[in-house]
Amino acid sequence: ALVVTGVVLTAQYQRAALSRFEVGLKEQVENLFAGASVEDGQVIAPPFTDPRAQRVFQGRYWQISEVTKAGKYKILVPSRSLWDQVLAPPPGDPLKLEGGKYVFYDTKGPAPGERLRVAAQKTYLPGHANPVVFMAAEDRSPLDNEAKRFLATTVIALIRLGVGLIAAVLLQVRIGLRPLFVLRREVAQVRAGKADALVQKYPAELEPLAAELNALV
Repeated sequence: ALVVTGVVLTAQYQRAALSRFEVGLKEQVENLFAGASVEDGQVIAPPFTDPRAQRVFQGRYWQISEVTKAGKYKILVPSRSLWDQVLAPPPGDPLKLEGGKYVFYDTKGPAPGERLRVAAQKTYLPGHANPVVFMAAEDRSPLDNEAKRFLATTVIALIRLGVGLIAAVLLQVRIGLRPLFVLRREVAQVRAGKADALVQKYPAELEPLAAELNALV
């Protein structure tokens, strides 16, 4: 039961933390979409974004792409933090990507060993013929590290609870079975000839047994 509890608690925590993380990514995509414009058919990114997206490999990235008629992704504007790298597009056929719906997925980041969580949304901009895909990504290592700390804390807490429960059960057994131990000693004394009958007062559950033993003696 404790193992199942630990698994369920950890899974619920990870799901809730990931959901909060994705809310932040959605806000970044919405800000990109709200600030983007089209000039002479070209998509122009907002003039100001998150400062971390302005510095190379700082863990926060965004990218604006379009879906061509051939079903390919064409990068229009990347964040400065990507440098010469690109964000992997959403999985699946670009032409079948549902407009207005957010897609979340994991991918490798531009920095070595970096793992990103990406939010992507396909939409349309006035004055631009092809659909545009806005993507925002962030290093998910803080999220994963937080989940690991929660798991470690949960395991320690459940181990302590398990030890406490075992101690409580042992104590309960010793106290609960004490009348049986007394009954055993009395029977041993009768068998050894040191007593003629059982004389101790026993709980209601054991009193019939003591009476039958005295009748047998």
